[in-house]
Amino acid sequence: MDTNAWDLAGVIVRAITYGATFGAAGGVFFLAYSHSLISDLARLRIRRLIGFLILVAVSSSVLRIPLTAGSMSGEIGGVFDRGLWSMIWHAGEGRATVIRVAGLAIVGAAFLFNRGSTVPAILGAAIAATSFAWIGHPHALRSNVLAQILVGVHLLGVAFWLGALAPLLLVCRDRAPSYIAATALRFGLAAVFVVSLLIAAGAGLLWMLLGTVSELWTSPYGRVVSVKIGIVGCLLSAAAFNKLNLTPRLRVGESQARLSLRRSIWLEIILACAILIATATLATVLSPEKLG
Repeated sequence: MDTNAWDLAGVIVRAITYGATFGAAGGVFFLAYSHSLISDLARLRIRRLIGFLILVAVSSSVLRIPLTAGSMSGEIGGVFDRGLWSMIWHAGEGRATVIRVAGLAIVGAAFLFNRGSTVPAILGAAIAATSFAWIGHPHALRSNVLAQILVGVHLLGVAFWLGALAPLLLVCRDRAPSYIAATALRFGLAAVFVVSLLIAAGAGLLWMLLGTVSELWTSPYGRVVSVKIGIVGCLLSAAAFNKLNLTPRLRVGESQARLSLRRSIWLEIILACAILIATATLATVLSPEKLG
């Protein structure tokens, strides 16, 4: 796999776009199911975080157009080539960007005019999170519609799971252990179902893209996928430890468990960043063998 500075920049910006979009969407979902369990200060902090992530997601989404143009030309002049911009825009990136920005704008407007997590905000978050389904390798498959459905389900699951990590960390800052435990417990109960769907949809999509299990170790794309699966396994282990060990300790008021939970969430955030970088690498510089 030959990479250059353009590829590296593309992976970084795409990973930032993923992280900011999923973070903003997941923050909205988090407020929707935990609103009554967290303090006004925590809600304010989470809303500010969502606002910041919206700005980052919109900025990085727009930046991807000239960056991709530069990558296609291999020269800095390509960044300003409007012909390449038009080609990239009409190839699907434009549609995905418009949908993503529209979804994030709905979230921003809903939060601006309503302090609660409203239905429009949740709808906007879902639109933004699933905007990535409009581009990428699934569009090259024969079963395009099924692939897009699987991608959509997978993306919503990712936003729900990974997007809850930063809000959980903020909740840990200023509430008693029992309240933190109640919030973590509610998230954990919902996450069991959501993560199961996420994994099922991801496995189905992976089978459609690779075709055979041997691709996981015989192709560059498959090997990066294998690394990603390994990191996901570590993330699942950390989440299980939180649910089965730390949450019960918080429920009985053990103060040390609060610090342990914060450390565990930080570990999950680092692992989540690694997953997003692996995903961005797959989408930017690699392609499944069956797609050429």
